[in-house]
This record gives sequence, C-alpha cells and structure tokens, in this order.
Amino acid sequence: MPETAAKIQYEFNDFRLDPQQRLLLAGAEGRPIPLPPKQFDTLLYFVERRGELLDKTTLLKAIWPNIVVEENSLNQNISALRRVLGEAPGEHRFIVTEPGRGYRFVADVRTVTVPASTPRAAVAAALSPTAPALNSTVSKRSSIAVLPFANLTGDPAKEYFSDGMAEELIHTLARLPGLRVPARTSSFAYKGRNIDVRQIAHDLQVNAVLEGSVRSAGERVRVTAQLIDAESGYHLWSQNYDRKFDDLFELQDALATEIVRALRSSLGGDLSGALPHAPPTRDIEAYHLYLRSLELADNPIANVPRAAQDLQRAIDRDPHFARAHSSLTTLRAIALVVGVNVPGSLADAEKHALQALALDPTQGATYQALGVIYAAQGRWLEAQEKFDIALARDDTDPQLHQAYGLHMAGSVGLVSRFLEAALQAQRLAPAWITSLFTIGVAYSILGRTEESRRFMELALDLGLARNAGPVPDVLSLFSMRAGRYEEAAELMIAGTPPQFRTGNGDDTVRSVFAGMAEPARRSAALERLNRLCADLPVRDAPDFIRRRFVVWYSCLGGLSEAFELLSMSLDFFAKSGTIGTAWAFIWMPEMLPLRQDPRFQDFARKLRLFEYWEVHGPPDACELRNGRLICH
Repeated sequence: MPETAAKIQYEFNDFRLDPQQRLLLAGAEGRPIPLPPKQFDTLLYFVERRGELLDKTTLLKAIWPNIVVEENSLNQNISALRRVLGEAPGEHRFIVTEPGRGYRFVADVRTVTVPASTPRAAVAAALSPTAPALNSTVSKRSSIAVLPFANLTGDPAKEYFSDGMAEELIHTLARLPGLRVPARTSSFAYKGRNIDVRQIAHDLQVNAVLEGSVRSAGERVRVTAQLIDAESGYHLWSQNYDRKFDDLFELQDALATEIVRALRSSLGGDLSGALPHAPPTRDIEAYHLYLRSLELADNPIANVPRAAQDLQRAIDRDPHFARAHSSLTTLRAIALVVGVNVPGSLADAEKHALQALALDPTQGATYQALGVIYAAQGRWLEAQEKFDIALARDDTDPQLHQAYGLHMAGSVGLVSRFLEAALQAQRLAPAWITSLFTIGVAYSILGRTEESRRFMELALDLGLARNAGPVPDVLSLFSMRAGRYEEAAELMIAGTPPQFRTGNGDDTVRSVFAGMAEPARRSAALERLNRLCADLPVRDAPDFIRRRFVVWYSCLGGLSEAFELLSMSLDFFAKSGTIGTAWAFIWMPEMLPLRQDPRFQDFARKLRLFEYWEVHGPPDACELRNGRLICH
C-alpha cells in the first residue's frame, strides 16, 4: 500500500533539499545534484538551523558524532558546498564565515510539505538526467537482493564459503523467470558496511532482501537465512539448515526453493517456472576451489595468480565445469588490464572462453571477457560484437557496462557512450566505488569538471584511496583546470609511488606544473622532465605512470616526447600480443594538440582504430575526411 503521509522539504533560492530521499534538487526542473553523505549532512544541519551561529565544535560533533576528525574535514565540506551552491569566492549568499566564531547559513529557507510518494525516478535522474529510471520496465514486486552471508565460523579462511553461498543463490535465483536479482557486484558492494537493509533495497530497487550467516563444526555446516520485506524491514521468513559439507548442493537447492516459496506466498507477483537444480559441477572439491578463486579475485590484485591457479585446478578436476572456464577467462582479462602475469597466454584465455561457451552459451560474463581481450588486441569490431552479445544475454551486470565503457567505448573515442555505460553500471550498483570513480573519469575526459568532481568525492567518501593508481591524476586535474597549479603539483607528488620520487623527482613535478601555468617556464620544465625520464625506469613503470608523463609532455608542448612515450608503450604491450587497454585518456581536452598533430594518424593506425571508425563512426568531436581523422 503506498504511503500517503506528507513529508518536509526545504527550499532556498533555486534549490530544494529533500531529507528523506537525501537529495539536493536544483532549478525548476528539480535536477538532482549528487552529494557525498557528510556534505549532505552538513548542508541539512545548516538549513535546519538557518540564521544560527554554529561554532566548529558543535558542527564536528553533529556531523561526525562517533569519531574524532580534524577541522580540515569540516572546512573541506563547507568549501565543497559553496562550490555546489554556486558561491563565487568572496560571495556569502548561503554560508557566512564569522572569523573565530563559526558559520551561519543566511539564505532564506522555506519549509514545504510534499506527498511521501516521491518518485524513485528522481534518484535515477541524479545519475543521468536523460536516462530512464532503472525500474521503468521491470516490476519491483518480483525482485530480491542477496547479500553476502556473514562468516561466523571463526575462521577467516572460510570467508570464501559464506560468500559462495550468496554467489550461488544469486546465480540460481536469477535464472527463475519473473524474478529480478541484482548481480553479485551490486549486492556485494555493501559487504562490511553497516547499512539498513531497507536502504539497500531502496538503492537496488527490490522488494525483498536475503541475508544470512554460516557456521561450521567439524564436517558440518549450519546456515541461517532470513528473507526481509524491503518496506517494513520485517522478516517474511527465516530458516536454519544443518548439513554435511558434502551435501552443499542439496543445501543450496533447499534454500533456493524455500526462498521462492516465501516470495510467492508473501509478496505475490508473477514468479513462474521451476528452479534449475543442476549443480554447477559434480566435484565438490572443484566447486570449493572455484568459490575460493572468487574470494581471492575480489581482494588485492596480488591474489590474481593464486585465483587463476585455483580455477585451473578446478578445471583439471572437472573439465566440464563451465563456470570455472568462464571465470578463468574473466580473470585472465582482469590480469591483462591490471598488468599482472598469470600462467598461460591470450590464446589460452580465448581457448577457455570458447570451451566455456560450448558448455554454456548463456554466460554473458564470458562474452564480456572476450570483448576485453579482443579490445586489448586491437580487434575492435570483434570486441564490439562480443560486448553486444554479452549485453543481449544479461544487461543487469554492472561489471559488463563498466568494462564496455572503459575498454571499448572510451578507448575508441566515444566518450559520451563511455559515460552512459558508467552511469548504467552505477544505477545497477549504487554503492560500487569503481563505478563512481569511472563516472568521474568519464566526466573529466569530457571536460565536465564539476560533475567529475562530485562523483570523485562520492567515491572518496565511500573509501576510494586518494593515492591509488590514476586517482591523483584526476584530483590534480581539477586543481589544474581551476588555475591552482601549485596545488595540482602537490596532489600529484603525494600520489606518486616512492620509487618514482627519487632524486629531484618532486621538484621536477613542481617545475612541470609551473610550466603549464607560465609558458615562459615550459622550456626549463621540459628539460627537467627529460632528465627525470632518463633517470627512471619509465619503460617498465606501471601504465598509469607512462600515461601521466604523456599528458605532461602534451600540456607542455613536448609532442615529440609524448609520441615517443606512446610508441614505447606500444612496444612494451606488443611483447604480450596486445596494444594495451583503456586508452580513453587520449581524448581529454588537454590532449587536443596531440590529436591534431599529423603523427596522431599513424598512432591511431597502430591502435587499429580506423577500421572501427569506418564501420561505427568517428570519435566524439571528430570526423573522418579522406582517410584521416580530423579532431576539433
């Protein structure tokens, strides 16, 4: 039954603040503006106490009630809010600072009441104003999110087993006609986070949530499962199961059957058909190896070779284990992207993919992995075909949209399509940090800096490491585009691995950004950058380091050096039979001089991009003319 009670919202200037939906809406059309949780809390606290002088101690206790944080966190929140609200430096239309005393929210605030049934489409619009809500074509009545099961065995090494219970239930339930089940990435994004199940259900747009726990004693396993109504938070059904470890598939069948029975009786809906009962393999040890590989692959990149080893052992035990073949293909694609060596070659990866498809042609993840592998080989038309098949098989997996945007659309220069794919991944997995970061990257490449900043701040607020890989490059770019070159340099220095900060590395970075700020200093900056490249093992550096140097050279006008580094990268990748992955950075606004240089034509041909463009059209803001790419 829909709610009819009214709720409170606040209006000020052209903004509306919705505390229930936790949305800031702008303009007459109600355009949602994403805010990280603590920024939203800060704004709401100000608005509810408009006109009051609030000292820093009061604000810190109210916004961070259970932890001690530095004043700088509050200062950053307030600075970010001023940018979001459109306050120019020196303006005080919303927040006034009273030195030594605190802050005051001074805008006129009107309290309004609205019906409680605010459309969920507003939240979807926060991610993409032009995109339809996720549930526009899917009934919410027949939907369930399966959360990771809690490992209560007392043995961290059995974490893979509790995760595997949820993984298998997701796989089984998703094959039932009429039931929508968010993918593993969507629900596992909430693992280890203390969030009310009603909020999770709201995020994932489901009407039921399954959570559970796993205990073990000797040769037996005890599983407790609870099905929870998304609206009320009440239990619809709960059950305990006690089985031998060897009876794992029987346990999963019983659990899935009970869940569907509870959904049919408690929630109604259009569930029909029978659950698939064929186990993924007849070899229980192979299955445990498969589950352990998934847990390893979810954790640090260094675990990827071990995960691949477990999958190979599982396949050796059961050559017909389709999901193990598919997972090994996916893992090889991941290893290719992150530059981790695993035994075997790309030919082995393709072989496992084809074996997996022969055993089970419905595996969308296998087509996705092939798409990544073919893109990395410059087989763009084949990669597009595989991604298209994967999307046709299952378009509910956020990792599929993420992979297509980053490795396919972004690399060929269709950056708007890259953004659309990243936004779709985020709709499917709202708490997935990777998709938030990727949206920030896509907006940044499009030159839409403020939108990029908002999503990067959301990702950072959820736990994205500020110094991880290319994160400092994006953060530094924000400062650079705002003309704060010294700040940009320090952000980059802080995010550079220690082995690349030897000698005069830090001073060279400062010189590089000084050269970007003042053309008269560019010659000296290029000289220092050349010396740093000569001193460092750039050829063997992580890919993001080489690309960072390419961007710096391009911004300083050192296009010859930039093309030399790009050529070095292609030579490096050629050793493993690839052209590299995720080339979206070459379409940044700052790289336009590189794209307009005549040498870019040859570079694009080496990436084998022209045959794709001739079939699917040129990159954004470019055209094909007499066999050449013209970028504007």
